[in-house]
Amino acid sequence: MAALGRAGTLLSFSFSWREPSMKLTKLNIHGYRDVAPGTQLVFSPSLNLVIGENGTGRTTLLDLLSRVLASDFSGLIREEFSLEYTLSFPGMELHVRVRNARPSAAAPTGGASREDLALLPPRSQEKGPELEPFMELSIQLESPSTLLVMRSDAVGVSWEVDGQPAYSQTMHWSLLDRTVWVVLFMTAQRLEPELRERLKELLRRTFLMAPARFDESLGMFQQMGTTQYGMELRGEEVFPLGLMSLPRWLPGLLRDRTEQALSAGFIDIRHDELEQGFLARFVSLAGFTAGKFRVELLKQRSYEGGERLEFGHFGCGFTRRDGSVLSQEQLGHGQKRLLSFLYYLDLNEDFVIADELANGLHPRFVEACLRHLSPRQSFVTSQNPATFEHVPLGSAEEVRASLIHCGTALQDGREWKVWSNPTPETATRLFGAYQRGDTPLGTLLRQHGLW
Repeated sequence: MAALGRAGTLLSFSFSWREPSMKLTKLNIHGYRDVAPGTQLVFSPSLNLVIGENGTGRTTLLDLLSRVLASDFSGLIREEFSLEYTLSFPGMELHVRVRNARPSAAAPTGGASREDLALLPPRSQEKGPELEPFMELSIQLESPSTLLVMRSDAVGVSWEVDGQPAYSQTMHWSLLDRTVWVVLFMTAQRLEPELRERLKELLRRTFLMAPARFDESLGMFQQMGTTQYGMELRGEEVFPLGLMSLPRWLPGLLRDRTEQALSAGFIDIRHDELEQGFLARFVSLAGFTAGKFRVELLKQRSYEGGERLEFGHFGCGFTRRDGSVLSQEQLGHGQKRLLSFLYYLDLNEDFVIADELANGLHPRFVEACLRHLSPRQSFVTSQNPATFEHVPLGSAEEVRASLIHCGTALQDGREWKVWSNPTPETATRLFGAYQRGDTPLGTLLRQHGLW
């Protein structure tokens, strides 16, 4: 990882959020737990509502979307599954196939044999794992048009450029312990410099991409207090230690306030220092007059040529109109949910995956949370009608892409979870009724069998 100048200007106190650049456009589920095989979903680039009754797999879908967007399937290393998904990125489109299948089912459909995959060398005759993992990442570049294909399994990786072999390498590894993005990052280093340069921004943006599900309770609130961050100082250079999820502005601020941390043992950040950050938004919405975010210095170790600092015990305090101060632990349940969701937004600038977003929130807070989702691509569940009051729908096509209905069906004696977008006909009828403006969206969804 490149060093950062200690006196650099990574942090701007009036920072603006960058435009998210990656979007999930399609997901095909060939096999995943008790989800109906052959499930095909399309997604809106903005807000996607996951709707349905309890027990139909709405949370299961959100967890799967989290895996897909992180391209991290390590939690499924002992499960059979087969997925395909498509992502758009400026100047390119990415199509991913990933599976973990028994040897008899490991060859891809469409007539391609294992030899066609050009994964070298062939397997040894030793007894292998019960399940065989496989990844394929196709990257269609624009201007000029170039198709890159990376294929990898438990014994190797290969690359093709416009249908021609570029290189292959033996890799005896546990493939699914690595994300698709890490495999891409590791293996793309062998491509020609011109191709690596065209992938540079993709590699930078995806290497640490891991949008978690914001749960229906206080999981994120509890996580805030257990976060730790380390950095190493060598002269005027600063090296982050480890891979962790932090607000984009925080590492630079810790770097620039090292002397304060060393003298006081902590760093305090006022709400008005970051006017678009989670703290300023919470203070405004919750009616406080001031707020501060404290990060404590947990450990400092000096050695020849530098020192190492470890930070943690993140916490907030808020001043009420009468001058009294509340810690974050003294907030009400709904306030804790609001604070942690705004913090979650600071962590995730590209995607939001939120389960029962409106749970415990006043309608005014729900409206504010939905407003602050933009411009991220968001996937949200809710059984609260207040959520639907603030969802704009501009066309029947947008209705179809923005709604994902979760249900169940009995097929061949087995009950499956059935996930689908509305049919074009249902989307057209629903949008027509929505345009009339005399019926709440939640009621319309129930009338059309979607909620």
